[in-house]
Amino acid sequence: MMKGNGAVVLLILFLRSALSAQEHSINYLNCPPPPADSLVVFAKGIVSLDHRWEEKICFTRDGKEVFFGINDDGGVNYFKPRLMHATYRNNKWSTPDTAAFPKDRFVGWPVLNLKGTILFMEEVVGKTDKGVRGQVVFSRKINGHWSEIESVAPAVEAREGFGLGQITDDSTFYFYDRYDRIAYFSRIVKGEHTTPVPLPCRINPAVEFFVSPGNDYIIFKPLDWSNQFHIGFHEGENEWSMPVPFSAFFTKKKGWDGSDGYGPYISPDGKYLFIGHLGDIYWVKTDFIEVLKEKTYE
Repeated sequence: MMKGNGAVVLLILFLRSALSAQEHSINYLNCPPPPADSLVVFAKGIVSLDHRWEEKICFTRDGKEVFFGINDDGGVNYFKPRLMHATYRNNKWSTPDTAAFPKDRFVGWPVLNLKGTILFMEEVVGKTDKGVRGQVVFSRKINGHWSEIESVAPAVEAREGFGLGQITDDSTFYFYDRYDRIAYFSRIVKGEHTTPVPLPCRINPAVEFFVSPGNDYIIFKPLDWSNQFHIGFHEGENEWSMPVPFSAFFTKKKGWDGSDGYGPYISPDGKYLFIGHLGDIYWVKTDFIEVLKEKTYE
């Protein structure tokens, strides 16, 4: 009897494990995974279209929703970004369409928290001599619906506002000053933001960045858009490793050396890096992260 009961228990555990794996398996718009070490266009004809500029993409943790930002005029006019949205129901993706909850507001650069309950975006609120003035806004998913947009007002002076708002699993909120390109972090304690602290000079100034949900590494572009992506690993309270350039892994022989790109994002399952590249969304497997980590500490 004990042997029989043991077999039943093992079978139940196996089935639970299989169901859990299926539950967390994400259908990436029916696209086959990218080849090893290769950056390839994502969802051509569905997300990545020839006549427009796609800027950033993110998925909910359960894989049931996707958001991405676009500029309809091919990226010439950054003043009017548009947020796109699609849902996965009954084993089928809906056709991406303009998200309803931003209404007539110009928002883009979406980043979800890992739980998929808060969507941060960057809203264009005006023009400046250098470009645009932006602010960090967010929407919460409540009872299956996305709420109206609210804004975040960090306690830092910024000539052109803020952008790149995102939150990690340990309630660390990251954002940057759009003019000086200084990245900050603050803690969220009992619903209140602590005083923002700039990231160290190993990271700043940064024109673009994404912090992993576990707050264990940052992918960023230092100083200028023309520079390649780098990765730095979190070593303690506002302490980061010496950044390593993506060219330590990627080369032009592989089709991409880490230089051209924007809007980095790691998928909820940690398997893929998505970036904007040449006006489309591209993706690549994240195996390279462990390689670059080894290079950091060798």
